[in-house]
Amino acid sequence: MLTLFIIIVVVGCMFAAAWNDMTSMTIPNWISLVLVAGFLIAVPFAWQGWAVFGTHMLIGFICFALGVGMFALGWMGGGDAKLFAATSLWWVWADLWQYLVFTAIAGGLLAIFLLLGRKFFPVKILKTDWLYRLFKDEKKMPYGLALAFGALMTLPKSDFYLFASGLV
Repeated sequence: MLTLFIIIVVVGCMFAAAWNDMTSMTIPNWISLVLVAGFLIAVPFAWQGWAVFGTHMLIGFICFALGVGMFALGWMGGGDAKLFAATSLWWVWADLWQYLVFTAIAGGLLAIFLLLGRKFFPVKILKTDWLYRLFKDEKKMPYGLALAFGALMTLPKSDFYLFASGLV
């Protein structure tokens, strides 16, 4: 039952974040809040001790600070920064590195796709508002897609998920 809860919360939020970011270039605050609340609800049922809980909290705070810094430098949107921190709360160190690698790969591929699409795709023929905005706006990138991909690839092998599933 706990694993189903984790899947619904994390996967549901990641799909919602990806869709919202792709179609509107924003990630609503409720998505990050549901991720944080879901983690805090699940923790007592998959309790691994104060040290592990402290690691989750430390990672969440570090990623929040990094996200705020990247937002301040204009490298990341505010919704992306909050999603990054809220998602990172679910990981321990090994999971975080895996999440960062998957997210970086997806972000790089997304950037290449958008660069090529913005250069060679005739945006004037696009009739859907969000597709037009996706390929027309040369300064924005829906990084929530990469964050969602990283989370979805990391979750099934994450320490918290495996412990909650009884596989560790």
